[in-house]
Amino acid sequence: MSALSHIGFRAYFFAAIPLVQALWAQRVTLGWLAWEVSGSAPFVGLVAALGLAPMIFAGPVFGVLVDRADIRRALLFTSGSMAVLLALAALVAGGPGLGRWGLIVVAIAVGLVTAAHHPVRMSLGPRLVPRPDVPNVVALSALNFNLGRMTAPVLTGLALASVGAVATLWMSAALYLPMLVAVHWMDPRPLPTRTRASVREGLAEAARFLAATPVARQALILTAAMAILVRGYLELLPVMAEGVHQRGAEGLGILTAAAGAGALVAALAKTVGAGQGGIPPLTRAVLVAGVAALAALGLSESWAGALFWTAAAGFASTFTGVSLQAAVQEALPDDLRGRVMSLWVVVGIGAVAVGSGLLGWLAGPFGLPATLTVAGAAGAVLAAWLVLPRRRSRSSSVTKEP
Repeated sequence: MSALSHIGFRAYFFAAIPLVQALWAQRVTLGWLAWEVSGSAPFVGLVAALGLAPMIFAGPVFGVLVDRADIRRALLFTSGSMAVLLALAALVAGGPGLGRWGLIVVAIAVGLVTAAHHPVRMSLGPRLVPRPDVPNVVALSALNFNLGRMTAPVLTGLALASVGAVATLWMSAALYLPMLVAVHWMDPRPLPTRTRASVREGLAEAARFLAATPVARQALILTAAMAILVRGYLELLPVMAEGVHQRGAEGLGILTAAAGAGALVAALAKTVGAGQGGIPPLTRAVLVAGVAALAALGLSESWAGALFWTAAAGFASTFTGVSLQAAVQEALPDDLRGRVMSLWVVVGIGAVAVGSGLLGWLAGPFGLPATLTVAGAAGAVLAAWLVLPRRRSRSSSVTKEP
């Protein structure tokens, strides 16, 4: 955990712990309010989608702006805006009530601020430490995220049951405040002075970097493959819990916890340095094994097998995701971090949407177990081909004679 030896990152990390709790808490609370005002599952899904969609459509634009901005001021803006937004939502919810249209507006606004916050955090953290410590920054951030994923929904549910949605929104707003204080100790590396380009030119430069940098290009391709298959399945846990094993809501909670436990173990392994340095053989092996685990999951008929292989999928998804992101962050110049990592987020979210949609569509006529068996077997072959090192062509290695 070498990154924590630097005071700037230490301040950022410990302020990010309550901030990540707030990110999860606001998602759960808005979903609960959407159900309360509508009693409609499609409306709950709409509110959730509106909170994520801006990351796909506006995230890259914010990435360009982040690479131009004072990163500390950008952090103050995103954290402060979210605190104010949630406080306003709490005021309205506690007064006349948000209603359907109010929730739609809040969800879009939350999504826009979140879309701006992602490139800020992915650019700031690595600039608070020397370059050799960048992989540890990524691993610690993943550890914080997965701890939040496991604990925040449970704590939010308890808060909703005990003090209600309005008080929970106020608490979520307050959890952003430590970051506004911690920024005082952050001293990120300055960006080089460059001529400002248009948004289109800025994104084109990021795309050229990804195309011209082999490790970044392969990491992005492998991330998409992993997201389509493994993370796509992790979005279908309700189908596995109830549709396949008839375990109901309690089973869904246990299955989700199994995936979260696997992810937490992976994040811990990354914080102690497992699989660092580019895309090492360990990362490649875990990726292939994680995809192959889907086939084992499809073939397993027991509930214990479903829990074990889901935990394996959670482990593989987080281990490879952190490793591949670290490989890109290590190769990135500071003045490209916002743009490149915003494209990374777009690919990740888009690939999960494609994977969950495709697997869900195939599971309709064929069943989820059969779909996972075929997807896991075929995907493992494809993944093995993708991770194999490419041999250089003979012509490129022959020195021309004078």
